[in-house]
Amino acid sequence: ERDIESFLISEKGGYEQFVGQDENGKWIHNRSHDIDKCIYLDVLVEFIQKTQPKAWERYVKYYGANAPEKLYRRLEDSITNHGLIHVLRNGIEDMGIKLRLCYFKPESDLNETLVNNYKSNILGCTRQFKYAPDKENSIDMVLSINGIPVVALELKNQLTGQDYHNAISQFKNRRSSKEFCFRLNHRFLVYFAVDLYEVWMTTQLKDDATYFMPFNQGSDG
Repeated sequence: ERDIESFLISEKGGYEQFVGQDENGKWIHNRSHDIDKCIYLDVLVEFIQKTQPKAWERYVKYYGANAPEKLYRRLEDSITNHGLIHVLRNGIEDMGIKLRLCYFKPESDLNETLVNNYKSNILGCTRQFKYAPDKENSIDMVLSINGIPVVALELKNQLTGQDYHNAISQFKNRRSSKEFCFRLNHRFLVYFAVDLYEVWMTTQLKDDATYFMPFNQGSDG
């Protein structure tokens, strides 16, 4: 966990540490995680404020102090009706106000606004991500885009007697597809089982019927 995290939160990696450990092993929480909603709502609001200030100003003018909660409700309704991939690509609309939830890399650097919006995406790295308020279970590492978790990783180490098979078993037997955050195209878009030598992935949890595929790309040839 620490090795992967150290790269991701480096300048080259470009991620922000949401939950991790300092050099003394003390757990630190840099962002507020709503376990019930399975989202970092404050991060999403920060992204919208930065990239779409006029739209957010109109939104707050309409909803007042309830704007963040109304944003979440509209987001959740849109995901339920259309799926997370559609919402990430197209954004959401509420009371005639259109809000983008992320920006994809522009085809060129000619449009400075598009480039800046793309660079304003907040990529988050969370270690030991808790996903249910009534359980102590946590995912080893979660990656998020503007507060929305999209990638889940279970990490295993052969030096402790476990490998990717154990991670796959964990996803199949200890991560119920009935959980709010594990519904298809609702929060996580991909699940990785990782050890020191192999990476396997799936896009949908189906409990015992979950099918993992190899995602290995080699290492230095």
